[in-house]
Amino acid sequence: MNVYQQIKESLASSPILVVDDDEMIRLYLATYLQNAGFENIRFAENGAEALTSIAERLPACVVLDINMPVMDGHQALKKIRASEDLKDLPVLVVTGHDSRDERNEILRAGASNLISKPIDGDILVERVTNLVERELLFAQLSGFHARLSTELSYAAEMQSDLLPTQNQIDYIEAQYGVGLANHSKPSSELGGDSWALEVIDDSRFGLLIVDFSGHGVSAALNTFRLHTVMDRIDAPALSPAEYIEAINAEIAAVMPLGQYCTMLYAVVDIEHNRLTYSGAAAPPPIIGNLNDAKINTGDGSGLPVGIRPRSTYINHIVDFPKGSYLFLYSDALLETELDNDLALETDGIVKLVERCQNPSAAKSLADLLAIFYEQAPDPLPDDLTCIWLNH
Repeated sequence: MNVYQQIKESLASSPILVVDDDEMIRLYLATYLQNAGFENIRFAENGAEALTSIAERLPACVVLDINMPVMDGHQALKKIRASEDLKDLPVLVVTGHDSRDERNEILRAGASNLISKPIDGDILVERVTNLVERELLFAQLSGFHARLSTELSYAAEMQSDLLPTQNQIDYIEAQYGVGLANHSKPSSELGGDSWALEVIDDSRFGLLIVDFSGHGVSAALNTFRLHTVMDRIDAPALSPAEYIEAINAEIAAVMPLGQYCTMLYAVVDIEHNRLTYSGAAAPPPIIGNLNDAKINTGDGSGLPVGIRPRSTYINHIVDFPKGSYLFLYSDALLETELDNDLALETDGIVKLVERCQNPSAAKSLADLLAIFYEQAPDPLPDDLTCIWLNH
């Protein structure tokens, strides 16, 4: 059953409060409403009774006469709108005044709509139906958005659970004598970026960064697909290029047409002071050394993962002695336009890394991000992931 069918079924049981001091008019209005399918009609003879009835049970709509004893419609409408809980209650005002000033005054007081005497029954039904349907639709949509928000929150938690835990990061730092800092920020509730750590042996570990095309739900679903594939592949037995090839062969078979991801996988060999990496259309890695202030941009090129099942990739091997560092990042850092309407691009990132390099990986990354976010728009146009590794 769709939303509009649910609303139609809800109309019959929606309580309508008819407020008029004339019994014949009350019965006349009720007859038209009942013939239109409204089965729950209540009555009040003046504004005071109306307020009591509303307090006992909130109606879906109030049909309110203006001229009544004890408390007239003007006073009742004013009290209704003064309540925070009743500020959105649909109120159809019945008036015998046809002057523009009078009608404008009633609308300014908070009437949802007006109907003039003598009352046309068909117009009455149409306006009550429209007011009730609008509120029912709003309630349906509010409930849908609340459920969607809850489900997105759960999905975001699940996606966060895919990332390395602090315990895993602490283990890598202690086991291999490195410093490792990371930052992940989706541009919406869910993102298409991900990263992972892989223990290979006592002297080697792997570091993977991934950026799926697009962002939001579809990109997030692809990150789940990726981790399912990764769980089936024996990463320690493969070189970085072979690992990406193995992932690509499986991802290309299940990835929706037109979707893909960029990827870079690096293996750090502490015993031989060596870094071996392979890229698939990833932003170029930044590799530097604190001892000689030398910074190099690596090669992250290669066909994106998911485009073609039998793609091949290239291993790149570089020296990575003590004092070396590796900076990996998704393309949001590369392409986001800053306050000067210019993106950092590779040269700007190299200068930023050079400015922020520090023996502490955490400080290096924190300083870099502080500079970037000071000039970047909020929210970012794309998901951002950054990883800083110090040897």
